[in-house]
Amino acid sequence: MSTASELRRQVGRELAAQRELAGIKVTDKEAAAIVGSTRTLKRIEAGIKVRVTFVVIGRLAEYYGAPRQTRFELERIWRFVDDEIWAQPSHAVENSGWDVYLEFERLSVGLDKFETMHVPGLAQTRAYMQRRFERGDIAREGHRELIEDRLARQDDFMNRLESTRRRFLLYEGVLHGGCDQEQLEKMIELDEHPNVTIKYLPLADGPYLKLDVPFSVLSFRNIEEPSIVYLESPYEHRFYENSDAVGTYHRIFEGGLRQAKSLKEFNR
Repeated sequence: MSTASELRRQVGRELAAQRELAGIKVTDKEAAAIVGSTRTLKRIEAGIKVRVTFVVIGRLAEYYGAPRQTRFELERIWRFVDDEIWAQPSHAVENSGWDVYLEFERLSVGLDKFETMHVPGLAQTRAYMQRRFERGDIAREGHRELIEDRLARQDDFMNRLESTRRRFLLYEGVLHGGCDQEQLEKMIELDEHPNVTIKYLPLADGPYLKLDVPFSVLSFRNIEEPSIVYLESPYEHRFYENSDAVGTYHRIFEGGLRQAKSLKEFNR
């Protein structure tokens, strides 16, 4: 499944959510008039390719009463639905509250994640989250909401675990940077699940070829055929769908995994 079809699906899901929040039916005549027909509206929500411009997407979101920033982000994203490389600026995520990566993560059947500094969000304890947010630039009053959102994300992760595969490759520095015994034990417990793998790359055996920056490789429908590469920086969230990039990062991850050790071998 390509990024283009997945990206269309994400826009469609968000538009459907905004429509439902507004109490508007998919057969609404005004909504159909904006996009051309009820059939086109249903195709947009299903992520099927249609010939409508970003202006039409914006008008539809406006009709549903979507917040201005969400409307703007839907318009902006729609311009990239046929591209193989695109980015979502960090400020767009903050302003719109719509993080496309999290939507991709929820839909994926396979996730390979390499981390150099932090315990992956899906494996963090509440205490670890609290420490991370306290050191960030987010106001204290927002910490509780962020923690609850991440815990809900973990619940979804656990509920889908029988039908998905999650593999985490950590640089040993992750295990020294605020990873207390409770956090380590949680990851060891997760690693015992047949669909979860969590390993680390020892400092003493490094440096490791091409394992320099964090990245994620996500698969849809078929675990063995990764579809998207995701990289995050302070400025933007970048996505690659082209086969060369996806294949390269997939091979880098597999190579790192072969050199990694079990968390049970880790000694402080």
